Amino acid sequence: MTIGEALKHQRIRLGLTQDEMIQGIIHKSHYSKIERGIEGISAESLFKILFAHHIDVDSFLELIKNEYISENEKRAEELENKVRIAFNTSDKNEIENCLQEVLKLPGNKVFKYRIIVAIAAFRGQLDELSVGIKEDIIKEFTRHDTWLGDIDALRLFGNCMQVFTEKQLNNCISQILKQYSNNNASERMIERIAIICNNYLYYCYDYGYRNETNITKCLDYLEKLDCRSHYMFYRIAGFFFKYMFEGNRMKAKQIKDQLIMWGYGNRVISWKI
Repeated sequence: MTIGEALKHQRIRLGLTQDEMIQGIIHKSHYSKIERGIEGISAESLFKILFAHHIDVDSFLELIKNEYISENEKRAEELENKVRIAFNTSDKNEIENCLQEVLKLPGNKVFKYRIIVAIAAFRGQLDELSVGIKEDIIKEFTRHDTWLGDIDALRLFGNCMQVFTEKQLNNCISQILKQYSNNNASERMIERIAIICNNYLYYCYDYGYRNETNITKCLDYLEKLDCRSHYMFYRIAGFFFKYMFEGNRMKAKQIKDQLIMWGYGNRVISWKI
């Protein structure tokens, strides 16, 4: 969507007229042309309109992202989706094909690190990752002085936990949960932390690693997520891991079966019970 199309989408979703949408921030004739893609809008006016209606900025940016990001970034997103599906369906040939495509991408260093580690984990070859690769990943992560608020750094951490030492991993998880325990961040950040919690719980269970404090805090974070549809998967996944840690495989299997029935099969088929 263009910015104009996204504004119209939000206006219709809220059931507003154009006059109600702009609230005197800009002229109606100008706004009408923005929706039709004839004129642009300043950042200041755009944010005033979004804030006036409590429209989540991150969600709005997601609507318009594909219109304005580079072709290279679009290709990276397409490949990430293909890799995710290949993992969840255990399609080894497709995984290998995706890896070769990822390595051909210019730039996208963080994305490449995430995919390389994920594929090494899938192959059971994490121990074969070179020291250089592991050091580069840690270096890239620590390059972000404000990593706690950096989506790219948190995405790298969430997908590359296996290359961190237990001490590093515990320290990072503790800081993340301390920073975001009250769930008052943007929707995009809340979802990112939920993904990290799910990945950490899977890592702990799959590798037999136990840090009871962090595990409990991750489970608490997921349980306290509100019931909006795009958080629901992570919240339910939290209960799956809770039952797995408690040794209640029957209830865990019921949750996995329900998620498959609800259309999440490609995301949970690889969960071990």
